[in-house]
Amino acid sequence: MRTVSLAYQMALVVIGSVIVLNALVGKEAHGSIQEASTPEQITDVTTLFAETLELPNLIRVAVARSPKVRAAKARWQATIEQYPQVTALPDPMFMYGYYVRSVETRVGPQRHRLSFSQTFPYPGTLEAAGEVVKKAIEVERVKHEQVIRDLIVELKLSYHELAYLQRAVELTQQNHELLTSILTIATARYAEGKAVLNDVLKAQSQLAQLEYDLVLLEELQRVEHANITGTLSIPSTTALGTTVPVPYQTLDVGLADVEKQALSKRQELRIAELSIEKASERIALAELQTKPMLKLDLMTIETGEALMPDAIGSGKNPFTIGFGVTIPWSSLKNRSKIREAQQNREVVTANKRALEDKTKVALRKIYFRLENARRLVELYETTLIPQAGAAIEVAEEWHQEGPKSIAGFLETQSVWLNFNLARLRAIADYQQNLARLEQLVGGKIDDLRPAQ
Repeated sequence: MRTVSLAYQMALVVIGSVIVLNALVGKEAHGSIQEASTPEQITDVTTLFAETLELPNLIRVAVARSPKVRAAKARWQATIEQYPQVTALPDPMFMYGYYVRSVETRVGPQRHRLSFSQTFPYPGTLEAAGEVVKKAIEVERVKHEQVIRDLIVELKLSYHELAYLQRAVELTQQNHELLTSILTIATARYAEGKAVLNDVLKAQSQLAQLEYDLVLLEELQRVEHANITGTLSIPSTTALGTTVPVPYQTLDVGLADVEKQALSKRQELRIAELSIEKASERIALAELQTKPMLKLDLMTIETGEALMPDAIGSGKNPFTIGFGVTIPWSSLKNRSKIREAQQNREVVTANKRALEDKTKVALRKIYFRLENARRLVELYETTLIPQAGAAIEVAEEWHQEGPKSIAGFLETQSVWLNFNLARLRAIADYQQNLARLEQLVGGKIDDLRPAQ
């Protein structure tokens, strides 16, 4: 039994050495790569936005509560866990053999056999596999950023739409009250013979149109309400207050500068670049995987006492150390593995070029819509709305003029309302297209406007 115990001790020493080596590799991976911080978890938001809605607070809560963000972070962390797996040595093999019929030798019967074997990949193979995983970790980190970016853009689109709808409802309700009073006056004047029937009918039809518009706007508000609560991952019945509109401010950035920012900052393009780097690392790994691997074998056999007394070496256990090497004899298989990795790099390289072209086209479309919305806002604010306001001031003197003045006032008031609604719509379009542009750029656009 002394010899069996000695063999076990030898095996445990070798196994312990392998475990320590693997632990050191794993510690390095987690210490240098793994993210330590976690986002704030907000749980009670049932009354947080009951009175007012501010976009920064909405974004903070949405990022903290979003299942998509949590899933992206979990994928990132799961990829981190691959590093200690691929950089560790293959699991060693410990074997025990029992001789059903003991082998009689000069020094005694052999009854038990203990062996230990460890495979060692070609030098540099584990490091190359670790570099591949590092690129995969970076890809998942950028994808995590991408999910947060898309979530913010989705929230901005709904927020600006809801802000427009709330202001449109207020404006329409004010106009509805005004038209109600005008209809009362027109009806009274028609009864006195001071107004024509057309004035009454026109006021009634415009009032009915405004009532329909109010119903439509309120239903659209409920749609955006559902979009926002869904993005926040809160119950759809949660009350949302009045939005605080984001100040309208135009960007002083040309298309060429926006395109330059997008090509350097957009997450999709960064992922494509990392995919190319990962594919290059895979080529290096494939080349190393075609190299021979070494194998170390340790074995001992438990031997009993010899039958012949005073036999030299009686009961001594034989101990062997063996070395082996794999023979990568199939050159066809090995070259094919390398060519596969090279073709995969060609794929991701071509995909990156196609994505760059697609990004440029999308930028031009969104930038045109952004500029068109800016021009519309300028047109309504500097020309059309002031002209309509001046026309209303003239039309308000309808009571001093003939019976046709009521119809003229109604027409002027309708034009003024439509211009103001169109201005609100253009501002909302500008803010939404700015959000879409930020999505293509990969984040906040660097404004070239000089600091005040």
